[in-house]
Amino acid sequence: MHAPGHVCDVLTPAEVDLIHASALRVLDEMGMEIQSERLLQVLGEAGLRVDMAAGRAHFPRRLVEQYIADAEKCDWTQIKPTVRGSAGVYEGLYHDPASNELVPWTEDSLAFYFALARYLPHIDGASMLGCRLPAPPTLEPLYERYYCWKYGAHESGSIHRDELCPYVLELYEALADARGVPLRQVFRGGVHVVPCLKVGRHEAHQLLYFWERGLRVSLGGGMAAMGATAPATLAGAVALNLAEQLALNIFHWALYGDKRLRLGSSISVMDMRTTIRPFGRPEMALGNVMTAQLARHYGAYFGGHAALSDAKLPSPESGAQKMMTGMATLMAGGNLSVDVGLLAIDEVFSPIQMILDDEMISALRHFAREFEVTEETIGLEAILEAGPGGQYMDSMHTVRHFREEHWNPTFWSRDMVRPWLAGRRALDVDRARELALSVQSDVVREGLGDVGMSESLERDVLGVIARARKALASNS
Repeated sequence: MHAPGHVCDVLTPAEVDLIHASALRVLDEMGMEIQSERLLQVLGEAGLRVDMAAGRAHFPRRLVEQYIADAEKCDWTQIKPTVRGSAGVYEGLYHDPASNELVPWTEDSLAFYFALARYLPHIDGASMLGCRLPAPPTLEPLYERYYCWKYGAHESGSIHRDELCPYVLELYEALADARGVPLRQVFRGGVHVVPCLKVGRHEAHQLLYFWERGLRVSLGGGMAAMGATAPATLAGAVALNLAEQLALNIFHWALYGDKRLRLGSSISVMDMRTTIRPFGRPEMALGNVMTAQLARHYGAYFGGHAALSDAKLPSPESGAQKMMTGMATLMAGGNLSVDVGLLAIDEVFSPIQMILDDEMISALRHFAREFEVTEETIGLEAILEAGPGGQYMDSMHTVRHFREEHWNPTFWSRDMVRPWLAGRRALDVDRARELALSVQSDVVREGLGDVGMSESLERDVLGVIARARKALASNS
């Protein structure tokens, strides 16, 4: 028995059919703009209807439905709920636990942030997109890989500029040689469709550069903003997102032979007063729940953007927003991926929030775990022995089960108010800050941040970056 991942239908069958039919019309009649004749040719060879003059690839209804029918499916009846956590680093500011200020990144703070992610028991790793340290903007994707490999994080695979493709390839050739593995095994690249259903010429060039060399660059979907880059209604935004998700699946099938059907959702609103695209709103949870139901309808794998916050510092706002979208997505989809430490719509990176998110993941994993309903777990004999109004503190049934049945927090409160008043009166944020400072001290003292990139690999990587700097940085 487990709680998440069961049927959570918010759409009627007629509403599912209407969203499906609308998405198919978008793909067939509007299609996807692709600013590359070569890429259009590849898609045409896969069966899409291509208009070279307009730069459009149209997805015939028959082809889309055949792809859905033939795709590798997810057996939702066999879902085992999972909750994962990873510390992502993007463009923004570092929340210094010592000063409580938002400050620019330094190499020391980056090394500590990655080390903290390795230290915390419920976080599975760390990653970085671009480079958050001072570097020529032209070369950010190269420095992204250098610092990730040096300090034990995963690179997100940014490319950004067409001119960087040969240098990115050189870096991976050096890494593959250092690890003694095939190049394809270590290569990591990704581009994103930022405007919905539009692949720009640079993204197309980067895809093709590596595709022609037998390497995969993933094409990620946009992040729809209701009222800005998507219709203002949930129904319209979900239909447009479904169209794009199906297009991306067929895109990966045409280029790489992928047959696994996946649907993702990162739908939010545009705040009509400030024009921001917030993460901590109920619309994001509702978009995830609706898309999870569509994924179940198709037999697709599902992932929803969730457990994020608009709050600028660790606070009740951040906790409420993260749990609101996280719990809804976990319940509907059966899995949840938490980007820990993130605040302020991915612009603030807080070690304190990372520790609090680690606690949240621990609680959610306990919530999602399998519970047994057996004669032993019911403990009928213990109930009968205790009698009316009985207690179970000294029951052997309690002794046998309380350790695995009960979740115990580390930072959430475990005492009543009077002992708390008589003590330090520390809140969860206070205790998390103390741990952050303690781990930071250990990292500085023992050098735990540097995971030990070999001297030869570091020399090769820096050599590639130096050549790229000479060739490109002066032109940025």
